[in-house]
This record gives sequence, C-alpha cells and structure tokens, in this order.
Amino acid sequence: LNKKIRLQRKQWLQKQKVLFDLDKMKHKIRHLQGRRVGSMGPASMVPTKRPIQPVVVAGGWTEPSPEEVKLMEDVQSMEMHLSEVQAVLMKERPSIYSKLASSQRPLYSQPNVKRVLAYLNGDFPDQGAYAWGKTIQELLENCTARLKLRCTAKILFSPDGEQITSWERIERDMLVCVSLGEPFMTSTASRQKVEVRANYARVRKEQGHEATNIVITSRINPKPQVEAPSPFLALLPARDINE
Repeated sequence: LNKKIRLQRKQWLQKQKVLFDLDKMKHKIRHLQGRRVGSMGPASMVPTKRPIQPVVVAGGWTEPSPEEVKLMEDVQSMEMHLSEVQAVLMKERPSIYSKLASSQRPLYSQPNVKRVLAYLNGDFPDQGAYAWGKTIQELLENCTARLKLRCTAKILFSPDGEQITSWERIERDMLVCVSLGEPFMTSTASRQKVEVRANYARVRKEQGHEATNIVITSRINPKPQVEAPSPFLALLPARDINE
C-alpha cells in the first residue's frame, strides 16, 4: 500500500512539474509576442518560384521569431501529449477519470489538441507543414502562420476534396488541404491554370492586346424572295396548269 501511495505521489509531482513548465513557456511566449508587437519592425518582400504565391512577406512585427515558434511547438506538443495521456487513463479507469474530467479545475481540463499536416490548396502535399489547434478556427490561424500565407486561411479540405466543417472529422496527423476561400484544386489543375494564364500573357505580349479579344458575330440569314402566283393561274383549268 505504501509503495502504491509513493508511486501515485511521484506521478502527481511529475504532472505538477509538467504543468508548471507548460505555464512557464506560455508566459514566456506572451512576453516575446509583446516585444515583437511593440517593436513594429518593417517587413520585406521575398520572391519565390511558386506560381500560386510568387511573393512572400518575411520578417516584420507580424512574423513570430524562431524562439517564439520553437516555444509554440513545444507547448503544442506538450498539450497534445497530456491530452493523449488523459485519453489513455480514461480508457483504463473510466469510473475515476470521468469524474476528474468533469471537474472545473484546470489541472484536469486539458485541451483536445490535434496536429495535422497542412498544405496549400493547389500545391503538392510534400510542401506542407505541421499545424496544431484545439478548434477549426484555431487550426486555420495556425495554418496561416505555419504556411506563411498572404491571407487568412478560411476552408479546410480533405485530400479527396471534401470540405471539413466538424472538429470531430479531424484526426491526429491527418493530411488536410488549406484554402484561402477558393474551391478545392489539385496540383495538376493548378499547373494547368497557371499555364493558361502564362499562354494568355504571352500572346498579348507578342501579338498585342487585340489578339485575345475574341468577338463572335452571327450571320443574318437573308430573307427569301418569294414571288406571288400570277392571278391568271386561277382562271386556267387544272389540266392546262399541269401541262
């Protein structure tokens, strides 16, 4: 019995230390964010070779520092680990941990953090990055920061193009497609769209702006000229008309 009590006390102390470190890292992140916003440093435009996003905004007060990103990843990984441990304990002893889960104390109310591999709509999946979140809105905001998008991400799609609207449909470490509001598009369709735009611009540059002005005109059918029958035909018998 004493051994069991010592083991429980040891586990409780370990959990207290993890939660203390978690709060400490969150506090440090808030300080770094305050310093970054207070500095109001200007950003720079960096060209890329991606046709969908040819220019990326780098630096500035809106971009988190490497130290801040590292702390955010550590916090999200720790929260996800605590959530997984809590789920395992709930399965092993549901009668005890169901009461703990319903408690209002922050010690046992760990967030349901999920990590996904997100990539931009129209890109290849291997160009994605990991993102975390406890809700769909938080996941979209984290995807915007992780993928360095020019606008806020608005829609999540599954790899087969089905829109994700429920948090329960998102599984840990699943592949999701992030859209800025446009419909789902595969990488092949995106390349074809870029090629069409490139051909359009090339034709206008080589042959002038009028080369792409396509005008379709319909021909008007002329009215047939039908002569009225002679009034003398009505006076002749049918036999004479046939002859």
